[in-house]
Amino acid sequence: MRVLVTGFDDRTGQGYVVRTGSDLAAGDREEGTREVTHEGVTVLLTDGLALLLDDALAHRPVTRLGWGGPEVPLTLDDHTLLAWLTESVGGIVTVSNDPGPDPRTAR
Repeated sequence: MRVLVTGFDDRTGQGYVVRTGSDLAAGDREEGTREVTHEGVTVLLTDGLALLLDDALAHRPVTRLGWGGPEVPLTLDDHTLLAWLTESVGGIVTVSNDPGPDPRTAR
């Protein structure tokens, strides 16, 4: 399954796009995007967001699952990446193929 997220980062004044999914292929890359791979998972992001993610993975590889929620290791699985976008970047406008509730926080 693929998740497609669009958003706008107010801090940088730039829109962003994130694509995930095991079927990402080299032909999926558009100008101004780049792949980030971590622990065997690859996502495709706009350049500015890729820089933010690289920095987070290198210097603060954790994210909260929600407001006041537990901190977890930053990975590129859909649920954790969406949590990082929501809690650390913000500005999510759309999410296509939403993976649903995170099993770590579902009650």
